Amino acid sequence: MNIVQIRSGLGNQMFQYAFYMALKRNRPDTKIDASIFRYRPSHTGYELERLFSIQPEHCTIAERNLMADIGKDPWSQLRRALGFKRQTVGEWITEPDPAKGWCPELLQAENSYLQGYWQSEKYFASVKEEVKQTFQFRLPMPSNAQKTAQEIGSVQSISVHIRRGDYLKKRRIAEVNICAENYYRRAVEYIQEHVDKPVFYVFSDDPQWAPAQGIFPEGTVYVSGHTGKEAYLDMQLMSLCRHHIIANSSFSWWGAWLGQGEGRIILAPNRWYRHQERPDILPDSWITIPIDD
Repeated sequence: MNIVQIRSGLGNQMFQYAFYMALKRNRPDTKIDASIFRYRPSHTGYELERLFSIQPEHCTIAERNLMADIGKDPWSQLRRALGFKRQTVGEWITEPDPAKGWCPELLQAENSYLQGYWQSEKYFASVKEEVKQTFQFRLPMPSNAQKTAQEIGSVQSISVHIRRGDYLKKRRIAEVNICAENYYRRAVEYIQEHVDKPVFYVFSDDPQWAPAQGIFPEGTVYVSGHTGKEAYLDMQLMSLCRHHIIANSSFSWWGAWLGQGEGRIILAPNRWYRHQERPDILPDSWITIPIDD
């Protein structure tokens, strides 16, 4: 049996679940472990089963403890702090350094607890179409979002994702690049050169920033109001756009990847992290735009 840990925000949960699907093709007894959300809330919590029509197999606490001694409950953390570690029968595998590329051999893992983000389409290439079908949003779309969706479908719509929020915190700003004004100017210029009559739809966790920069042309639509449990609507609406300008964010990565149609243009920053390369994070057909000044 294998167990894949599910953690972090929606975009990362989707990468982990896609990895789980690929592993499950080889090992049908593969399960997920989302228990971390009981002890360490993150973003809007575990969302996969609320948003998508899926029924994954969850491991039991006993099954998890057989594979890895990583319980996040206060007792387990205290026990380990005192030097008492539980004997396990499986292998606890943490994702190898993504800067060195993806690790195809992990798709053959057996009797392992796998902890990581698995941010590469290559991990789930064998089940790519199944993943697209799995990540179809199932909740009824609110009326305001329906109106935006109809507009998106009637024009040469370009989704633009601007992530600031937690990226501006001291701990994060030291590790991640922030896609700033020059990145978006270059991306907008590229779209205007290659798309006839584009209409930009801007999604951001900092809705005041983009209009104040004067980056986007007249007629740009600034989509706002989707927060908390409705934040997923931004990803859903992004996926309906014809072309995409993403941030260095797994959330907008999926918004672009789930899009449909031939000839899509997807622009992405050429560096995801400040001091680390991620050679396999972008599909080959996506176009990189310099993030630095």
